[in-house]
Amino acid sequence: MGETVKKRRVQQALCDIPGFAGARVDAQLSDGPTNASYLLEQSGEHYVLRLDKPDAGKLGLNRSNEKRICKLVANAGLAPEPLFFDAGRGVYLRRFLAGRSWAVSDLASRENLDRLARLVAKLHGLPPLGSEFEPLAAARRYAAQLGGDEPRSILRKAEKSVREIEAGSTETVLCHNDLVCQNVLEGSSLMLIDWEYAAIGDPFFDLAVVVRHHRLDKKSARCFLDAYLGRPANASETEQLELQCGFYQYLLELWTLRVA
Repeated sequence: MGETVKKRRVQQALCDIPGFAGARVDAQLSDGPTNASYLLEQSGEHYVLRLDKPDAGKLGLNRSNEKRICKLVANAGLAPEPLFFDAGRGVYLRRFLAGRSWAVSDLASRENLDRLARLVAKLHGLPPLGSEFEPLAAARRYAAQLGGDEPRSILRKAEKSVREIEAGSTETVLCHNDLVCQNVLEGSSLMLIDWEYAAIGDPFFDLAVVVRHHRLDKKSARCFLDAYLGRPANASETEQLELQCGFYQYLLELWTLRVA
């Protein structure tokens, strides 16, 4: 997307948000496969504006679901409050929060693992609001859109992994489903951002994203699981996390190929 088109989209979005037609764009914060986000200044305050790209729908994002969940988690103190959210047009505005996103190095701290585990446990204790998240459906969608032998091979492994997971399936809860360190915000309190994949799902999938995406060693993974449970994990719980880690690796491989 050219710079002129980007600027036009941003200005149109600002005109549609009450009181923000004269807001100034200070910087572009991100430019990912599903959306772009911008830092705004308005009357001495700073805000974050997120605008969807066409692939947001193709990759299965449900903005109406996200809108409902964002209100719930903000009220629980887990996330920034949405100030404007047009799910149909993919326009989202929130106040900018001072702080920094975590890096992988932050997960090397036992204290940080405990803090994140407690935050995730609090999230999973909220009312299960929204649609169901079906990670295997996402894997199948990515593979179908890619075509070719490699994606089909990865998908077969993912399907086998899910069959093993379902044999010991657990109660579903409200999950973030994208707990990469960049979505953990360290500010006046620890919060989670970027809720676009949030939905009702398997709690061990959420934990697996933390463990597998950041390649935590077995000791750190066990400490994280124990802190989440508030007690030592049993053999079944440890196995569920390991199985979900295996599945997440296949999903990540397909996602990486899809957005490349």
